[in-house]
Amino acid sequence: MKKTLSIFLAVLMLLFPASGFANSQTSENGDKEIRNQNIFVPTKDGVQRATYEEALKIEELNQKSLMDLCESYLLGDYKSGRILESYNIDEIRPIASMSKLVSLFVVMDKIKDGTISKDESVTIDSESASLSGSSFKLKENDEFPLWDLVKASVVVSGNDAITALAKHISGSQEAFVGLMNEKCRELGLENAKMINPTGLTDYSSTVEDKSSKGEYNEMTTRELFILTREIIRQYPELLEISSMDKLEDEERDFSEYNTNPILGIVEGVDGLKTGYTNASGRCLVATGQRKGVEGVSLDTRLIGITTGSRGDWERYVAAKRLLSDGFEKYKYVVVGNLDRSVTTVKVENASEVDVEVFEKDTGSVLWDGESEIKKQITIKPNLKAPIPAGEAVGSITYRMNGEQILTSDLIVKEKVNERGIFFKLRSLYEDIFTNIKNAI
Repeated sequence: MKKTLSIFLAVLMLLFPASGFANSQTSENGDKEIRNQNIFVPTKDGVQRATYEEALKIEELNQKSLMDLCESYLLGDYKSGRILESYNIDEIRPIASMSKLVSLFVVMDKIKDGTISKDESVTIDSESASLSGSSFKLKENDEFPLWDLVKASVVVSGNDAITALAKHISGSQEAFVGLMNEKCRELGLENAKMINPTGLTDYSSTVEDKSSKGEYNEMTTRELFILTREIIRQYPELLEISSMDKLEDEERDFSEYNTNPILGIVEGVDGLKTGYTNASGRCLVATGQRKGVEGVSLDTRLIGITTGSRGDWERYVAAKRLLSDGFEKYKYVVVGNLDRSVTTVKVENASEVDVEVFEKDTGSVLWDGESEIKKQITIKPNLKAPIPAGEAVGSITYRMNGEQILTSDLIVKEKVNERGIFFKLRSLYEDIFTNIKNAI
């Protein structure tokens, strides 16, 4: 077995000589990881350089397609709601702790309508404190500000925290689940079904078709995209939480890093929610925003979702590729320019020979880096001076892939004056001379 592994590693190094991986190193006592590779990865101690073995694993997974790395994926534009790339997004799937997005939606709604406040105290009951899985390490009878539990639900995916919030609001998990399902119906998530606030699988079910595997919260990947867009739109302050790299509580000696595996690794990523159960596999709803360049492009926010990855490294590679490639390919570009003249026109009886015209409006379009943006200019016939500043003398239309993306008036920025008497007399003389010449 050891001989086979050695041969496999040797072949990998021959296949990928330019990978940039340094030689494996070990510490003197052999008990400390050597992290010196030119790739950054999530660890229990935050974002760090990869070990030699991790780098080899990532290199291996990078050879696989997204379809081999996850059960479904979706890349979408936050602003328009347009789905840019996708695979298997209409299959109803278990969503594990991504369910907490629905739970948090309900919590935020209750804060918004004044039912609860961020500063009020929440007492932890025994049921919440005893929950398994991701945890904020709460204990029975602990008291916490409500907003601290919201942070714990997002950053470390605390099952205890979100359950405590649910029971604080509704008195029981069952009553809160009713609000979750109501929210799903409100958002038009027809396939969504919530059975608890956490996303944990319920193995107590006796329903025939799922009794052996348990019941779970579920919806499609397309619906996860709709949910994510809407919660960001209504409650963007959650991104301030989901972008935190670590959650700390010094009084309890609690310190854990964000569960998002590409936070701090893919530029611009600031959210949002991980998920894992045996039924769901490794999942992630990620989002990020890249800044635009003034006059050239606008800020662009993308949402990337991967579900059903077999392991942490598969999820990491899939999500990183989906968002990184997405930001390289897609961005909102500015269409039009208010400061640069589009063309010049001839205006009868004008003091200027060529009159510059400018666009009145600009727009933007989500560009994929390849599609050609075409423009069509139309000038009004029989233009005559004088023309007041700001008056439309034509129009310009932009199209991409046959679809109209902007139509703007073309205007003159300054008044176009008539020719003076001298120019009029000279023109009259030239006309007379031309007529006489033609008659001879």
